[in-house]
Amino acid sequence: MKFRGLVALSVSVCASLFVTAVASPVYIEKVDMPMKAAMSEVKNVLHDGGYKIVLHLNILKLIQSQQKQLKIPNFNRHKFTDVQALVFCNPYDFSKLLNADWPAAAGCPLTLDVFSKGQNSYIVYGLRADFANTPASKKITQSFDSAVIKVLQGIPMSRQITKIPDFSGK
Repeated sequence: MKFRGLVALSVSVCASLFVTAVASPVYIEKVDMPMKAAMSEVKNVLHDGGYKIVLHLNILKLIQSQQKQLKIPNFNRHKFTDVQALVFCNPYDFSKLLNADWPAAAGCPLTLDVFSKGQNSYIVYGLRADFANTPASKKITQSFDSAVIKVLQGIPMSRQITKIPDFSGK
């Protein structure tokens, strides 16, 4: 029963992350490393940047394990070898946003997904500025985004990409 609850939570988090990514701009970095190494680097730079990781989900593995029951058509058609998500937060930044515009605090904790194909990984961070309702909270969420991007740029063998790769195989 606990495993099914975790899968349901994972699907819910994955869906909310997808909605967040579609509803707001994203920042993408390509890392010339497979998932295990890339995720280790991501966790290290986040920790060094003052962020606390509150949840780590192996989304692809969790959903694949339930695919017989879920029967999702065309699941993973881009053939990612791994997809993982991190939920993280800087408690001081969260407090600033909570005090400035509490509904905007829905944008924190922060999330990012790491998509892997073989020896390459793609870090996708949904920018939080769209969560702001006031000029004060807009300034705070923009500072979140700048700080997270600066931290992610510290990952070795990574670079920002502005064009989303076409993995459709066409």
